[in-house]
Amino acid sequence: MTNSKMKVYLLLRTHNRPNEFRCCIESITKQTILPEIIIISDDEKDEYINEVTVPHQIFRPKYKKPRWWIRHHNPFNDYFNQALTFIPDGHFIYYLDDDDELVDSDWIKTIIDNNTDLLIARFQLGKSHNNALIGDEVVRGEIGGSCIAIRSEIAREFKWPSRGAGDFFFINQVLNNYQAVFIPVIAGKVQVDLHRSWGRRKNH
Repeated sequence: MTNSKMKVYLLLRTHNRPNEFRCCIESITKQTILPEIIIISDDEKDEYINEVTVPHQIFRPKYKKPRWWIRHHNPFNDYFNQALTFIPDGHFIYYLDDDDELVDSDWIKTIIDNNTDLLIARFQLGKSHNNALIGDEVVRGEIGGSCIAIRSEIAREFKWPSRGAGDFFFINQVLNNYQAVFIPVIAGKVQVDLHRSWGRRKNH
């Protein structure tokens, strides 16, 4: 029986991708159990997020300029760290980007039913990666943030590095301290190949 007291907080990053965002939201609404949706947007010009009709919150993160030069600096990873500060313990976190979509309609239910520290599912990449499935092992290039669901209190223990492959380094930190449960479920997939571009991205 699904624990009705536990919730999944879905952290959804978006930046100037209205069409992909709408498809992502549509896929979330098809879940048999709806998550607590937190939309993370650093640009108030992203007015398309106001079209969302399912219950949600909007989080406006603060851009933090690095104190020194970092190759492949990615400020969007830190936005996950910031959003976690007001999510209560005893629940789960799932990470998603606006160019992704959920394909397993029971994925949120599966997270709650498994009730484990770190749950890792499979995720399908786009055409430029031969539609490969990742999530079978924690190896750089073979795992992504959208493969994992994690307890909220554990997620707060570790930081997403503001650099390329930040999801891998985050997951690796967690695995050094907690055990993961791998399941052969394809939770989601990439909608289209955007070659790591965050829409009409600001010059960070």
